[in-house]
Amino acid sequence: MTAASQAQKPHSADYFGESRDHWWNADFLHLVGDRLGLRRAKHVLDVGCGVGHWGRVLAPILAADARVTGIDREPRWVAEAAARAEALDLGGRFRYQQGDAAALPFADGTFDLVTCQTVLIHLNDPRQALREMLRVLRPGGTLFVTEPNNFANCAIGSSLTERLSVDEVVDRLRFELLVQRGKQALGLGFNSVGDRVPGYLAEVGAENVRVFLSDKPQPFVPPYATEGEQASLAEMREWAARGFTGWDREEMLAYFLAGGGRADEFERYHELRLRDLKETIGAIDSGTFHSAGGVVMYLVAATRPAA
Repeated sequence: MTAASQAQKPHSADYFGESRDHWWNADFLHLVGDRLGLRRAKHVLDVGCGVGHWGRVLAPILAADARVTGIDREPRWVAEAAARAEALDLGGRFRYQQGDAAALPFADGTFDLVTCQTVLIHLNDPRQALREMLRVLRPGGTLFVTEPNNFANCAIGSSLTERLSVDEVVDRLRFELLVQRGKQALGLGFNSVGDRVPGYLAEVGAENVRVFLSDKPQPFVPPYATEGEQASLAEMREWAARGFTGWDREEMLAYFLAGGGRADEFERYHELRLRDLKETIGAIDSGTFHSAGGVVMYLVAATRPAA
């Protein structure tokens, strides 16, 4: 599988379900927004907007007269984002168009705030995207980026992992890291890029780099009654039914091999990953599964130097 062939699949197609609506605590985002003065922004750009989730999450902490432009390379997501905004009576404030994060179709200094959520993990050259975001940002404006460390997220324990040996835990983490490294080697982005974003921003000339850490875990505690738990469980059931474990099997195999894994060991890893998913669902159904569900999600802010 090549980067060109993989690019034909709409990005994040498996991650736009209802569970995404439970990624953030609203009061935490209000706090960060107040610290960064985001209510002063009148012209906002949401890069790699997908179906518009991040822009809509930010809407309550932006000024009522702020105008948000979303841009995404996928025409399917652009159309869906616009439809969702209209359904929520946000069509007057939000507009969407097709475009490339590495070559934004806007003049220098157009926006007061430029932001993105889990976009750099899909890009071969995150620095180029950050340069473009800075370019279209007005001098003194705010760049606000949210990206994860998904390798760390895979290391979060649960009532099932506590019974595993050290070697079994390390074995699972080895597979995850080989897959992530292989995805990066194919030019399709690194899924744990969040750790690197502050340094990238410094490299491309941003100033006043600040780092926040989301306070929203994804816990599972009996009786699993929260909306977030129910949304995540529904997503897990759908994934298990079609044998999906974070990536499609062919994608995962290509990444694994590109990361240095051996073809003769892949099937064992894939079956193990699917078995772990099904065992988690079974333990939830029996009321025995529990996890604090920590999530490493960074919010990194910076400013464009004044002219």
